[in-house]
Amino acid sequence: MKPSRAAISRWLLPAALIILAAMLRLPTLEKQSFWVDESYAVWFIDRPFNEALQLIITPENNGPLYFLLLWGWHRLAGPSDFAVRYLSALCGVLNIAVLWQLGRTWFNRRVGSWAALLMALSPFAIWYAQEAKMYALHMLLATLALLLLARALRRMRWQHWLAYVLCVNLLAYSHFFGAFTIAAQGMLVLITTWRDWRRLGAYVGAMALSALPYLPVLRFAWTLLPTFQMQDPSKRFVPLPQMLRELLLEFSVRAWSWEHEGLWLFGLSALLVGGMLAAWRRGWRAGAWLTGLLIFPLLLFYPVSFRIPVFTPKYLSAIFPIFLLILALAVETLRRRQSLLALGAVAVLLLGQTQAELRDLNDPAFQRTDWRFVAQYLEDHGAPNDIIVIYTDYMDRVLSRYYQGPIKIFSYPYDPKAPEPLYEQLQGEGFGRLWLVLHHDLVYAPDHRLIEAASERFPKITGQYPTLGQIRLLGFDMNWRHTQLPAAAAPVDFTFENGLRLVGYQVDATRLPATEEVSHPPSNWIHLTTYWAWARTAEAAPDPPRLDGLLTDASGGVWGRELVYAPTVFDFDPPAQWPADAIIEAHLDVNLNPVTPPGMYRLAVALENTAGERIPLVSGEAEALLTPIEIIK
Repeated sequence: MKPSRAAISRWLLPAALIILAAMLRLPTLEKQSFWVDESYAVWFIDRPFNEALQLIITPENNGPLYFLLLWGWHRLAGPSDFAVRYLSALCGVLNIAVLWQLGRTWFNRRVGSWAALLMALSPFAIWYAQEAKMYALHMLLATLALLLLARALRRMRWQHWLAYVLCVNLLAYSHFFGAFTIAAQGMLVLITTWRDWRRLGAYVGAMALSALPYLPVLRFAWTLLPTFQMQDPSKRFVPLPQMLRELLLEFSVRAWSWEHEGLWLFGLSALLVGGMLAAWRRGWRAGAWLTGLLIFPLLLFYPVSFRIPVFTPKYLSAIFPIFLLILALAVETLRRRQSLLALGAVAVLLLGQTQAELRDLNDPAFQRTDWRFVAQYLEDHGAPNDIIVIYTDYMDRVLSRYYQGPIKIFSYPYDPKAPEPLYEQLQGEGFGRLWLVLHHDLVYAPDHRLIEAASERFPKITGQYPTLGQIRLLGFDMNWRHTQLPAAAAPVDFTFENGLRLVGYQVDATRLPATEEVSHPPSNWIHLTTYWAWARTAEAAPDPPRLDGLLTDASGGVWGRELVYAPTVFDFDPPAQWPADAIIEAHLDVNLNPVTPPGMYRLAVALENTAGERIPLVSGEAEALLTPIEIIK
């Protein structure tokens, strides 16, 4: 029997929303690199099953279900970023269908469609559908549990109760904070069915049946809470008003990037209040359920956060579908009464979500830490005799996924406030360069000793700060003396009046834009490697000069230079100590003015004495001109 035209039309909209959700999640699934929270999943999926099973039942993993599913999924789909994240994307797309059905069951098809549309376009939902963590699965199970509970209470069949029991246990094992949502459901069943002994008894029986598999979760959840404080000392108590503010912003646009935050929060709060009032007008039970499912988990979570500061909006992601349902009910109520006002509300919500999603896709400041950039930079600039020092094991997991070069990765084993023994050890082992990769290091070493101790011992090569400094990649030279000019260097011969000779240079790029959104946002930079000798034409070796790199236009205007005047190789190794045949390597980062117009410029090197006076070349020029640089749009 063919489906009727009416039946086809009923399912056309939810099908279109599911397709829309898939289109917004799948094509950009691997646009961003894995970040440190995903590094555990990356490392976990390669473990043998017995070892994996031991790992996923430890408290710090927040719930074993996702990792167990991912372990099996990895065997089927493969190890690529797309394949690993696809499990979360699938959960995120399926949640569109389940939320539509929940809205249809509780209210009507239009409310379900509004809610599904908001979730399909939601930056919060898209973000966690593109992350190899348990939150997309957690939201899906939270929505499905409500749908199954509604059907079980309505139809009172053992099959529906059994399905609900299974889903509740899966929800608890997807994330321990799912217990707050389960507790809220229990409170609401008690409030709304306390006179209906048949339904209340069925619910109590169902929960008693689920108690046995749920008890281990309670034990792990109890042991989990103190670990948060130990893992991240930067966590602080979040007052309830701030908690509500962060939840509203995270659930609507994920992170705020506009000027009128207060106006947005006011409008969003008005819609939420309007949606809850609309639910209460439909009956006290509908109002109690919609309001209670949003508020009760938050009130249960707050005392825990007061005792141990663990709040972050994603831990309450189970209430996110209810948040959308309330907004959807508000929009549908406005549509029936004030169609123009409803149209405006929908337009503002969708425009806000769309702007936030475009921001997440294109603005590195709002994206995950870019470990691909770090790996690529090390592959391009590192040598086999270098050493990469990272701060923690989790960085090794994610960096090793992307870095395929020959350099050894060394996990830092010492006190972060006293790194000198490590640096002394590495220098004694004859490594060429030290690449220090830092992430979250200031949480545990707020005095910058990891950087300061390296800067006191070695000349700095470069500093990279991808994604606005969420990662810091610092290079230091541990072996800067050469007996001959490297083959990759361009030979030159510029002699300065103090007897120093510039004999060669290397430059990363001669054609580049003036802005850079990843390595040094917003300005771009030119990395210049110079090679020096002492001509010994002067009576005595010169005092250590200051090395400067310049980007100038035809009239001499400066559009780029070395902005951080850190000690150079001249300070660590004065020319008086150079062997007669030594060639000394020195590095510069020439930072560009981000408003530099497109055109041709000149890259030059200059020296200054201790008094800040320019040291000219013996030929009379003020600086050594090296190579033309083209600035493009």
